[in-house]
Amino acid sequence: MMENSKISSYQLFTMIVTFVIGTTVIFPLASDAKQAAWISIILGMFCGLPLLIIYGYLNRQYPELLFTEYCKKILGKYIGTIIGIFYILFFLYGASRDLRDTMELTPLFLEGTPISAIGIVFILPILYGLYLGIEVICRTVETFFVFLVITGVFMIIFLLVSDIAKVENLLPVLEPGWETIFRTTINEAWMAPFGEIICFTMIFAYLKKPKSQIKVGIAGVISGGLALAFIHLLTISVLGEYTRNQSIAPLLKMVQKINIADFINRVDPLFLIWLVANDFFKVLIFMYAAVIGGATIFKLSKNTLIIPFGLITFFTSIFFAENYTSHMAQSDIVLKYVYPIFSVYIPLLLCIVCFVRQKLNKIG
Repeated sequence: MMENSKISSYQLFTMIVTFVIGTTVIFPLASDAKQAAWISIILGMFCGLPLLIIYGYLNRQYPELLFTEYCKKILGKYIGTIIGIFYILFFLYGASRDLRDTMELTPLFLEGTPISAIGIVFILPILYGLYLGIEVICRTVETFFVFLVITGVFMIIFLLVSDIAKVENLLPVLEPGWETIFRTTINEAWMAPFGEIICFTMIFAYLKKPKSQIKVGIAGVISGGLALAFIHLLTISVLGEYTRNQSIAPLLKMVQKINIADFINRVDPLFLIWLVANDFFKVLIFMYAAVIGGATIFKLSKNTLIIPFGLITFFTSIFFAENYTSHMAQSDIVLKYVYPIFSVYIPLLLCIVCFVRQKLNKIG
């Protein structure tokens, strides 16, 4: 069942920004667009804004209910329950993918450490956060947001002082062509991370001011999207598009080049903490959506589902992909074919059914 908790608009804003930056700042997002990858990300951000309007419309119709609950109201008990179960699996899959991202990233610094050990250490505090509930999660994200912003500002200052960003690496900006840029946007930069905002439909009902949901959501998506695009623009300007696209973690490769008078250098461990913390909260939000969704569908306490769902997420993250290459190849497929079903098509169908039903009721 839903928690008896409320969160502020600012807390929702910080959660959305942190979620959007999340793991998509780690890997070479929109690599097919080459040096125009940052343009694809901005276009993906604008494509993601109408999704917030769809989610906001549904939330206004059922302000006290979660997505899995008003699915049953709109589509009926049985169909709505089946769709709700599919969404729980979708949220768990999203959490497992982001957990695997950390498993692939951390061994760059902890060479020889089994990814299973990294996954266990990473997921245990997430399970504890789920047990504490949405209010504690939001306060923690709100506190971390300050570190997120300060670290990002320092990164920009260090890069500018080190004079390692080269404008020529961004030129010619439109070399890939608009067709490639748009295709990359639709196939990749739209769904990751902006289509993943669907998991916040399991959180909007906790807002103290429900009417602020769309305004706060748009502000969060634009802020996070512009920050994400700017970070990837910086990465391309420092590394060049080829090196950036060939690297497992181009952001870390970029900050390794920071060197100010041979005094400030080797700051990449700080940014590894920054990246892992971002990923931590993204996995936590995905898992919270799954746990609270399961609680509302199966009429159970959310605490009953935390450990089973945690085990599912952990083992899925390990066994769904053999290595980094297959992990990224799987990402290309699910972003193109699976994510739009849950982020766009089903919510749009719910909107249409809800709208038509309202019109028929007025006519009747």
